[in-house]
Amino acid sequence: MHHAISPELHQSMNEIGSILGDVFKGKGFALLVFDFGPDGMMNWLSNADRDDMLVALREFIASHEGRTHDAPARTQ
Repeated sequence: MHHAISPELHQSMNEIGSILGDVFKGKGFALLVFDFGPDGMMNWLSNADRDDMLVALREFIASHEGRTHDAPARTQ
């Protein structure tokens, strides 16, 4: 289920997203805004398709947790 950006953040996040899109033309980006604490909520937006953004986030987390490996040097 896709949740909408919290109403109090909607305008600001969309304005910042527009600026990021202009600055990083041709690049993908995500903006994550979250409350601190265990009951916090995270709002996010991206210029990428949702599935592509989720793959990028998973790869980012795996890389920073040391769970990645180098691609093979050659194909079979």
